[in-house]
Amino acid sequence: MAPQVVLVTGCSSGIGLCAARRLAQDPDQRYLVIATVIAMSEKAELVAAVGDAIDKTTFIKEMDITKDEDITRVVEDVVKTHGRIDILVNVAGVAGIGLPERASRAGIDRIFNVNAIGTIRLTLAVLPHMKQKKEGKIISVSSIAGKQGFPYAEFYTASKFALEGFFESLLCTVKSFNIKICMIEPTQAKTGLLQWAVSEIEGLSKDHTINEIDRRQMRCLYDHMSGFRSMAVDDVVDVLMTKCIEVDDPVFRHLVVSAEDKEAMGEAVADLTGEKSIAALRKIIGAM
Repeated sequence: MAPQVVLVTGCSSGIGLCAARRLAQDPDQRYLVIATVIAMSEKAELVAAVGDAIDKTTFIKEMDITKDEDITRVVEDVVKTHGRIDILVNVAGVAGIGLPERASRAGIDRIFNVNAIGTIRLTLAVLPHMKQKKEGKIISVSSIAGKQGFPYAEFYTASKFALEGFFESLLCTVKSFNIKICMIEPTQAKTGLLQWAVSEIEGLSKDHTINEIDRRQMRCLYDHMSGFRSMAVDDVVDVLMTKCIEVDDPVFRHLVVSAEDKEAMGEAVADLTGEKSIAALRKIIGAM
């Protein structure tokens, strides 16, 4: 059987890098991996991770998902060279945390352009090819912040909510074309984005130009994030591989959290008033 052609975004670090490595090093060589990075200057860690698979089962391409011309170029090149794209794995994303009223328009645009619009535009570019052959998988790394709000991360959370709404709506129609869609919703994973977010909140909690109430709540949030047992990137990729890529008929959502957190979150989300969810989030920032 011919290997499946897998296009993966965000492969310079974190979950994208780990996913590309796992696919590239598959012992049965079931995958032909197109691993994308925003710039070739950021490919060194990826090259080291996939090793001898470079230019054999793994090919690195430069693609900024906020640029339509990059998306068109890469998708057309992959289809021309390999004949198809069997699986799209949307990983590329940026973090956003801070005092919402201080956010710049450029900062807000960047979060939405990468996390939502860029991912959607790439999906739309791949979709006609999958519809034509009536087969395919689209897997997107979202977040628990795509299911539940998170304090001082309003724009990041909103971008993930947008992604969830888009793909849930899309799945309703593309199932008729035998196209599968999966959302991976991990808790805080040990990535550079998390380290940046923790450092950012720590700095803001000491900024005396910010209202004391916000600073106090940010200190509580910093303590929560610092003490939280983050999930290993490999654990997230395990779910991506075993629950989505290697399964013929995967379910739509995959919440990647501890059993205890999953139960608590389920209770909060099931409350149609939203009060349980808000109460749980306010507890994180020390506001009861």
